[in-house]
Amino acid sequence: MTSDTLDSVGFNDNIYAPRFAGFGVRLGAYIIDMLVLIPFIGASVYFSSFNPNALAYLGIALLTSLYKPIMEMQYGATVGKMATKIKVVGAEGVPITPEQAFMRWIPFFVGTIFSVWLQYSLISGAEAEGITGYMEFAMYQQEYMAEMGVMAYLGQLLGFLPLVSALFMLGNQRKQAAHDTLAKTYVIYKEQAATPL
Repeated sequence: MTSDTLDSVGFNDNIYAPRFAGFGVRLGAYIIDMLVLIPFIGASVYFSSFNPNALAYLGIALLTSLYKPIMEMQYGATVGKMATKIKVVGAEGVPITPEQAFMRWIPFFVGTIFSVWLQYSLISGAEAEGITGYMEFAMYQQEYMAEMGVMAYLGQLLGFLPLVSALFMLGNQRKQAAHDTLAKTYVIYKEQAATPL
């Protein structure tokens, strides 16, 4: 039987009893992170749709995708988590390891890598070289995705993997998403009060 607290850690006559962060506050943190990443997302859209440049797109996509694991490894939280006063911890409230940070990133990585591969192959193709405007690129993209068939749909579905992982937190007391369970991590509120025994 699982409890809704982490493994007890004695501190005089008190135990460490964190408050787990649920779906709403974590969604809020994610939205804030998307706002922080707007310049990178904008640059990514520019180099993939308005002025196709495969190498620039790839570099920006790589930087954007590494934001989450590096911030959580270094600070225990992304900017969004900091703003909502939550953090990622391991068992007994200890900071997460680099391995745990990258394990938590797996659903995001899988969705991102497939999407980046599709977009990179789209803009690095010979047909994309002469494209100068957005409408011309949009028509080319439609034709390309139609040729890709099932692979294009698979890429779109994999983009929902982080959401599917997050929905797992609705079914457990410690509010762990699937990626938390995989990495043995928890997302908790920063301000913790010790609970008397």
